Amino acid sequence: MSISNRAAVVRQETIVNVFPSSDENRRLVIAVEQLPDSASRLVLRQETFSNDVGWFVQSQVAIEPEQVPGLKMSLGGTGTQKIQHPPRELGRVPAILRFDGAVPGTAG
Repeated sequence: MSISNRAAVVRQETIVNVFPSSDENRRLVIAVEQLPDSASRLVLRQETFSNDVGWFVQSQVAIEPEQVPGLKMSLGGTGTQKIQHPPRELGRVPAILRFDGAVPGTAG
């Protein structure tokens, strides 16, 4: 029998923000992760909630430090732009038809 001398890797992280989704059992987590002997990196995690285990990670993407400026620029990193969110439930929305140049009552 062989016993491994590997030490457990302990991750330290700081959660930057948590974005809920339209489904209360899903969320997006942005965290800064620090591994021993390495630089920190930004991590995006898609998490799901289960009554049996709580929140758990479905998928994860690591953003390396040199990728962060490009990501900020792509998302409008100035902080002055507001993201438009569509209403959660759209009922029947009436169609608006535009007839450029048409004068009412002159058809045919």
